[in-house]
Amino acid sequence: MNYEVGRSERAFCYRCRNLSTRSIVIARTRPTLAEIASAAGVSVATVSKVLNEREDVSAETRRRVQKHLREASYRPVNRAPRHTGLIEVAVPAWQNAYMVSVIDGINTAAQADGYELVIGPQLHGDDVDLDLQRLRATNRAGAILITVDASQPSIKNVVEAGFPLVVVDPVRVGDTNCVTIGATNYAGGVTATEHLLGLGHRRIAHAGGLISGDIGKARLAGYLSALRASGAPIDDSMITHCEFNYDAGRAIAPLLLDRADRPTAVFAAGDEIAQGLMEEARRRSIRVPQELSVIGFDDSFMASRTTPPLTTIAQPLVEMGQVATRSLTQLINNSMVGTRHIELATRLVIRDSTAPLSET
Repeated sequence: MNYEVGRSERAFCYRCRNLSTRSIVIARTRPTLAEIASAAGVSVATVSKVLNEREDVSAETRRRVQKHLREASYRPVNRAPRHTGLIEVAVPAWQNAYMVSVIDGINTAAQADGYELVIGPQLHGDDVDLDLQRLRATNRAGAILITVDASQPSIKNVVEAGFPLVVVDPVRVGDTNCVTIGATNYAGGVTATEHLLGLGHRRIAHAGGLISGDIGKARLAGYLSALRASGAPIDDSMITHCEFNYDAGRAIAPLLLDRADRPTAVFAAGDEIAQGLMEEARRRSIRVPQELSVIGFDDSFMASRTTPPLTTIAQPLVEMGQVATRSLTQLINNSMVGTRHIELATRLVIRDSTAPLSET
């Protein structure tokens, strides 16, 4: 690969590991395994084991070798395929419009790259117990997990062992070094609340997600930031927390809808929470949006099918799945991933569940 270095730029030469300033075109030659091994302080055989994902290499040595491989932009050539083309996808729950949209994106990108999806064992809450031996024994090329705690020890262990893994919309990131794909949750929370404020609402409740997770915290922080910036009152009694599902939205609805000083608008941290709230409003003969404006977060395909259609903050769910697959295939092919924590932009989608504050 050739690249140009301007007169004032600094060029890095892997072979000599020197920084120099030059105004010529440099031909970058492909480093050899011997050079990688020398730089990492290991044998050529050890570098080969790392490239072939052999298990008889310590985690620390594997990380060191992989670091030098990335720095050198090393790509194996004339090498037989080392994977079967199977990508495992695992989620906490399948009956969820959000999951369907993300998996649609994963599958579209996987097929384009010649991979097939296989369904892994269902995950249960924060208890993520990945079996590296099973993943390798079943010839998985890599795995994508959706809405799990990426800081779990089993995830760290799998990543440190060199197995390609990506987490979409992690509940928590922590100090994990795995690749994660998410959305701008804080900015989305700000946008949702500003939309309601712009319609004249001041008593705005937040039907939030679990505060123990990064997603719920970020959306709550955006809501609070927008209220503070506008000077609107913050009433802690109008902030609730629950799971991101329809039944949870119905369960917390009485805390907001049965009070004498009922809010005029609600920002729900998820579309399914919003849909549960809207159902409970209907049962109480509270008209949406005439008496209660509701905005969600996700924009899964169900958002446009509610009655009334739901105003929401759209996450690019299909794109998140596609980016997850592309990042995973880079890991599978020993390519360098540009960044390990990716956030895609959210946007406001206005439908019929929000309206200006009624004067009556």
